[in-house]
Amino acid sequence: MNTNGIDVSKWQGTIDWQSVKNDGVDFAIIREGYGKELPSQVDKKFKENYTGAKYVGLPVGVYHYSYADSISDAKFEADFCLKNIQGLQLEYPVCFDIEDSEMLSLSNQQRTDICRAFCEEVENAGYYAMIYCNLNWYKNYLIKDQLKDYDLWLAQWSIAEPSEPCGIWQKSEKGTLDGITGNVDLNVAYKDYPSIIKSKGLNGFGTSQHKPSTYTEYTVKKGDSLWIIAQKLLGGGSKYPEIKALNSLASDTIYPGQVLKIPN
Repeated sequence: MNTNGIDVSKWQGTIDWQSVKNDGVDFAIIREGYGKELPSQVDKKFKENYTGAKYVGLPVGVYHYSYADSISDAKFEADFCLKNIQGLQLEYPVCFDIEDSEMLSLSNQQRTDICRAFCEEVENAGYYAMIYCNLNWYKNYLIKDQLKDYDLWLAQWSIAEPSEPCGIWQKSEKGTLDGITGNVDLNVAYKDYPSIIKSKGLNGFGTSQHKPSTYTEYTVKKGDSLWIIAQKLLGGGSKYPEIKALNSLASDTIYPGQVLKIPN
């Protein structure tokens, strides 16, 4: 059975969630933030919207608006998103919103790799990942065959039904509902995401939810020292105590082939 939903951000202002639910909304996907980690880039209404929707019994998911221009940027964005949703329970996916015009300077392969990097990081942390984009981006700016592992949330307006298979269809940007001032995006979900996610123990419903990764790994090469590694990877040799502490090293001695954790 299809379900009707909305997606919202700070631009919808203060929402009367009970009125929204009473007007026939079955779920909400809430903007959690955008870009890499900065306090100002958490959506100002995220926690309020999450709490309000949950209070009236609406299942929720989140989306993260991307500015990533590399795989590493995408991973940083994923970790920022995961930090913001840690400890919350989400019945709908964690969605990667790729549509920013600055990303048009990249190749189709680069944009596709960015999508995969974000989604892989999210899935490795125990969440259900999904990709949001409009039809033009999906057909012309991404390599869709390489994204089949992830559900599609497709934006395609003013038509009777979506022209591509998708898990969620954003059918309008100009919906009106009780409880929201102005327009709001309207969506239809074609999968029972709450049942799927809960049955797999994802999105905070499992017993072994992972925390966002806070480090990468580096294999020590001949001639390396902690100072040299910190200079190469952390931007300054004087930061080597961070590597030493993260790896619980009793001395400064390292050896080729040793795998070290490097702080992000």
